[in-house]
This record gives sequence, C-alpha cells and structure tokens, in this order.
Amino acid sequence: MLKVTNLNVGYGNVQVLRDISFHVESGEVVSILGTNGAGKSTTLRTLSSLIQAWSGSIEFEGQSIEKKKPEEIVETGLIQVPEGRKLFSNMTVYENLELGAYISKARKNMKKNIEYCFELFPILKERKSQVAGSMSGGQQQMLAIGRALMSEPKLLLLDEPSTGLSPLLTKQVFDIIKQIKSQGVTVLIVEQNANQALSLSDRGYVIENGQIVIEGSAASLLNNDKLKASYLGISS
Repeated sequence: MLKVTNLNVGYGNVQVLRDISFHVESGEVVSILGTNGAGKSTTLRTLSSLIQAWSGSIEFEGQSIEKKKPEEIVETGLIQVPEGRKLFSNMTVYENLELGAYISKARKNMKKNIEYCFELFPILKERKSQVAGSMSGGQQQMLAIGRALMSEPKLLLLDEPSTGLSPLLTKQVFDIIKQIKSQGVTVLIVEQNANQALSLSDRGYVIENGQIVIEGSAASLLNNDKLKASYLGISS
C-alpha cells in the first residue's frame, strides 16, 4: 500500500531523515518508534506533504505522491492525526467532526460517518455540543482520531497518540486503534511508547538520528535486547 524508498528530508540546511526506507501493507498496523528528535514526526509530515522531501520516493497504492500538495494527499485516502491533536478548540465536537469530511466523497457520507464515530467514541456523542478545547486530553485525542476517520482514510497516520495521556487513557486509545484496524483501516503509528505500540502492531521500525536502525515483526522487536534496554526499560 505504502512504499517509501531512500527518503532524505531536512529543514533549511539541516538534514533530519537519511535514506530511510519502509513499507506498509494493506490491513497492517505498523509502528515507527524512536525518541524525541529521531525524525518520527518529520517522516509523517513528509508523507502528508507538509514538508517536501529533498530526495527519495513515496508511493501510495502504486502512485507516486511525493510531489502532491497536502490537499491532494488527503484525496488519496492518506489521513494524518497530528501530534498535539490540532483541534479547532473554540468549535464544538460536532463541528470538528464535520470539518473532517473534507473530501467530496466523505461529505456525501457525512451523516453515516458521524454515526460511526459516535459508535466508536460514545463520549463524543454525549458531548457533541461541547467546545473541543474544554475536553480532557484523552477526549480530545478521541475527537482528533474521529475527525480523521470522517475523511474515510485508507491509511491512517497517527503521530504520538499517547502524548500527555495517563496510562489508563493511553490503553483506551490503543484499544480504539485496534478496533479501527479490525474494521479494515490500515494504520501507521509513530510513538515513543514502544510497548503499547508494538502490542497492537504487525511490524515495526526503530529510527535513530534520522535512520532506520532496527526493523522486524512486532514480536521480534519486543524481544530485541537493544530495544528492550533503550525503549522498554528492560535490561537483558
């Protein structure tokens, strides 16, 4: 579904990503793990064309997309939930969901998709008239994911979905991601919380200093001594 090859990206004269390559197959959940500053968010921003790659290729469903504009990327079905949620904080839950139905196909199915989001996130239905900025961090994350689902994504990009959440809320969010996968949506997660991310992933990649340094199945990464020591806090 998604194939990234030898991607090089930077800001100004500072290179952030160095020849990174990875892929995501349809129906998978794939994690990109790493510490702050490793290049995780830059990777997602490049996929969404919010940053232009210096070189390399990005193919989505067999189509080259690295030269497309952000709004054209959304039309392809590649939808990102940004780090920090980026909600319209002065608008209601319902209004935020409506704004997620950006593309014409999604607008036609808006009522059905809102009902789907309310089934997935009952708290959003209860608080549909509440201003988004007055909700808790966990509720805001659910709204951000719901807003992205309004665009009927083929591939959902999640940028640090557990940031700022308690362990209980983090578990709830990852349970919802698992449910989204079960309904046929392919998911790419970038996360620092390696244990939670890998617990629901099929495969994973570890990025350090802008380079992929470890890759493999989720099970193999959970048993990797370097990963356990660096990201899971477990000594071999």
